Amino acid sequence: MTFSRLVLVLLLSVPVPALAAPRDVAAHTRQIEAVVEQFRTAILHKDKERFLKLFLHDSPIWQSVHADESLARVRQKVPDATKVRVAPKDNHLDFIDWIVSGKEQREEKFSHVRIDTDGDIASVTFDYSFHVDGRMTNSGREAWHLVNTGGGWKIVSVIWSVTPPKESRSQ
Repeated sequence: MTFSRLVLVLLLSVPVPALAAPRDVAAHTRQIEAVVEQFRTAILHKDKERFLKLFLHDSPIWQSVHADESLARVRQKVPDATKVRVAPKDNHLDFIDWIVSGKEQREEKFSHVRIDTDGDIASVTFDYSFHVDGRMTNSGREAWHLVNTGGGWKIVSVIWSVTPPKESRSQ
């Protein structure tokens, strides 16, 4: 037997560990789409309990950033405003309390939703627009990170850009 055949026989006789079964990414994607819809409807129906259950813990990252034109508008009233404002009171609890306490209808609309997941972690990005009594107040891009807890998907972080509505951009 030649040396190359011996090596081939040895390589073929070495046990190969079984490859992990492919994950059902489509099923995970559907589950994450359901989280996005629950987030949307919790705002629409002012359902604080359902909204809070979507998060992994009580202190998720909750951060906005002003688009340049939005910052310029804000600086007309608050000259020292910053592009990224870090404030402990700006959090998901304060947000849902504001939603629930308002008499107006408040709604966040999503479009161009993209989900990237391996079944354990996920990132979700989309365009959003926020409406109060049917009038858009702001829009931008939003991004979430989620984890699969084994009992469902939970949101770990929410970040978004803020752009003024088109009708107020020309003012």
